[in-house]
Amino acid sequence: MMFQSALQRSTTIHHMIQRSSSGSGIRWSSYVGDVRCWGSTTATTGRSGGRNSSTSSTSSTSSSSSSAPHERLLILGSGVAGCATALTAARHGIPVTILHAGSDRKDCNSYWAQGGVIYRNYRLRGEAKKKNNNASCVNGVSSSNYSSSNSSSSNSSSSNLVSAEAVQGLVDTPKSLVNDIRIASGYTGPLRREENLEECVYSSHYHLDNNNNNTSKTKQQQQQQHQGSNNSQTCPISNVRWSEDASWKLACEGPSRIRQLLLGPKDSGTAHQHYGPHAVVPFDRQRLPTASEDDDDNTTDDYSFVSSKDDWRRSEDDVLSLCLEASHSAARIIHYADCTGRVITERITEAASLHPLIEFRGDCVVTDLIFDEDGIGGGVDKMVIGAKVLDKQRNEQCHMYATHGVVLASGGLGGIYQHSTNPLGFNALGSSVGLALRLEDRLSSSSLLNSNNNSNNNGIMYNGIVSDLEYVQFHPTSLYLPNEARFLLTEALRGEGAILRDASGRAFARDYHPNGELAPRDIVARAVFMESQKSSSGGGGDNNVHNAYLDISHRDSEWLKDRFPSIHAHLKSRTNPMDFTQEKIPVIPAAHYTCGGVTTDLNGCVIASNGEWYGNLYAAGEAARTGLHGGNRLASTSLLEGLVYGASVGEMVAGVVSDGTDDRALENRERVMETMHQARYAIEQRLALEQSTDSSTTAVAVDEGVRKEATAILTNLKSIMWDNVGVVRTPSKLALAVSELSAMRDEADRLWNNSGGGGAGWEVVALRDAAYSGLAVAESALANRVSGGAHYVVLEESESENSSGSNNGGGSKSDSDEEEPLHAIPSWNLHHALMEGRKARLTRPSEGAGGKLPKHGWWDELEETE
Repeated sequence: MMFQSALQRSTTIHHMIQRSSSGSGIRWSSYVGDVRCWGSTTATTGRSGGRNSSTSSTSSTSSSSSSAPHERLLILGSGVAGCATALTAARHGIPVTILHAGSDRKDCNSYWAQGGVIYRNYRLRGEAKKKNNNASCVNGVSSSNYSSSNSSSSNSSSSNLVSAEAVQGLVDTPKSLVNDIRIASGYTGPLRREENLEECVYSSHYHLDNNNNNTSKTKQQQQQQHQGSNNSQTCPISNVRWSEDASWKLACEGPSRIRQLLLGPKDSGTAHQHYGPHAVVPFDRQRLPTASEDDDDNTTDDYSFVSSKDDWRRSEDDVLSLCLEASHSAARIIHYADCTGRVITERITEAASLHPLIEFRGDCVVTDLIFDEDGIGGGVDKMVIGAKVLDKQRNEQCHMYATHGVVLASGGLGGIYQHSTNPLGFNALGSSVGLALRLEDRLSSSSLLNSNNNSNNNGIMYNGIVSDLEYVQFHPTSLYLPNEARFLLTEALRGEGAILRDASGRAFARDYHPNGELAPRDIVARAVFMESQKSSSGGGGDNNVHNAYLDISHRDSEWLKDRFPSIHAHLKSRTNPMDFTQEKIPVIPAAHYTCGGVTTDLNGCVIASNGEWYGNLYAAGEAARTGLHGGNRLASTSLLEGLVYGASVGEMVAGVVSDGTDDRALENRERVMETMHQARYAIEQRLALEQSTDSSTTAVAVDEGVRKEATAILTNLKSIMWDNVGVVRTPSKLALAVSELSAMRDEADRLWNNSGGGGAGWEVVALRDAAYSGLAVAESALANRVSGGAHYVVLEESESENSSGSNNGGGSKSDSDEEEPLHAIPSWNLHHALMEGRKARLTRPSEGAGGKLPKHGWWDELEETE
């Protein structure tokens, strides 16, 4: 089979057709056809991708947004996921409006990402290189075919191609990344796919749930399969649900998306071609010790570090600098000092702002999604047709309609915790989750009301729009200073050799996992949390003395300042300056990332628990739950996830299909196009009604009393989340949180409804989202009694005894055999427990974990003082 690049195939362009309509003024129609570009000419084909084609009338695409403003895609969030969606959709002719809550389009969570983004290490080779130099096939694809079909651009040079010979013997493969994601996720079963795949568009032909024999399947199973339902596997020990397909998609498409959206010609990228030189991200570079192509570059510590902050055009012998981070089996992280998110956000938002089909609107918060509740569009499913938007500055609410749908890309919910690495303000308060939950509630109510009428819902039950919300990741190392906001100390510090120590200087990480500081985040976070609860003397000491520190003072001082300038500047700017190059830094876990979220399939379409689409609604980035992260996120996957899945949403909306033989993709495209036409009709009817009833919006004065009340409740909510739904959880505390958060949600709804919407101010909007999402997290955590990944629950004595009785057939245990509650189990012990069919226990390496510890680099030889 020929692999086809995401850019070397039929692309789409949006055409507007003006038509008249009696009684409602000008109406608009639309056609999305396939356009194959050849230099400066275009050839228009039918939109069926090889099936019966049709023709279309064309007009200026760039003017469509202003002539018919609802003919657009509406994206909530200006981060990496939102901009990747916008750039991809606009490149295929779809007008886009991006809404962001701050006045600056760069005010997003992506901006604050420190570590880096996963790429691929094309230099790290094993012995297979020497043994397989003459190989001519990759996964059954000849090298010539692979080269010609997997380029990142239809007009790219030969230097942009990845040949079959080039991938032979690579240590860092898509499969190795998938396995790293699996281990970090808390899923303990083996990979279902034994063979490796190379970089490609991960079409449904590769999906592990794909089965062309539909004769034995029910109608619902066939429908779910063709819609691309999220097929996750559940771990029998940790109860973590993880999608191997989502991980393969990230691994197979990730490098090409990086080249397409972020890299320039020096690194075989094409961002400069599509979006201009300003789009190219100046990642840090390093010089190779030799220019010979035959050298086996198995180490990176001999490379001299080269900063490329001023100009990405460097000498011919330098390459992208790749670093190692926790739980990665290879150094594959590209970075820009310790502020990678900032520079990526700056470049990708600038590229989007300069695109003629993309507009940004700041100081806008979405209060609710609008769906076709009356079924005007005539579709089978209730579909989203826009959003209710509050202008923060003018305190004015309006309706913004979008024929091409709405994308939830506003980030996660880590900000609903008292201690969080997320920025203050509206960011990370769970707005996407809150919007989705309120939509689900209204859709369910509408379905119940219409169940006895002649409606089109066909018995569809709307539930499962969010999932896996109990898995909130706590970053192990945030700066701990009493009464101060937490400051993130990037994972890359531990990747570069930083050591976790207690107050006495003892290194403690290997007490919890043989990989020590490079263990999965959830394990390291609990290790830091447990050590921080101890007194510095081990008993009877001063409990006010902090007991968890990060120490990298053994590395070169000047190198550290250049590699981590943001951290150095932040520590030095304090009233009592700190120097991380000379002293150990106090650390504590803080809420960081949402592993669950709005449930989507691999295309970014929001789906219910039964696999049904929520028509015209998409999600990408941290807001989405694809199943990629399972119960715990692998370091530096977040930015790549935003690029890969954001671009997939953009292509889905534009009707791009990479493989004309992919029946599932073709059927999905037909359904997207059908939903778009239904949405257009519903929007036109609403606009005509609003025009006839003069429903224009006006600014409303904010009630300062309500604003202060909302702020106070939100502060209390964050404390409840931290105290009861934090790093370590118990059923009783979770039940308390559910009770209090339920009351807060009701109060937030009351404040909003009593104000008539706009009069409440954006603070009530923030509280409302935080209350909905916080309650959902607490309810999910309470319902899951099994620890796994970032969800660590300690059962009370009564529940622990009941669990022990059921697990052991009611047998008794000796007094010396103290039973432990269920808790998360380190990855090195899980597989053994599963194979033996025994109750999994937390076993320290010194108590029989056994096995040879993996070597990760030079720090294994570092002499640690005990």
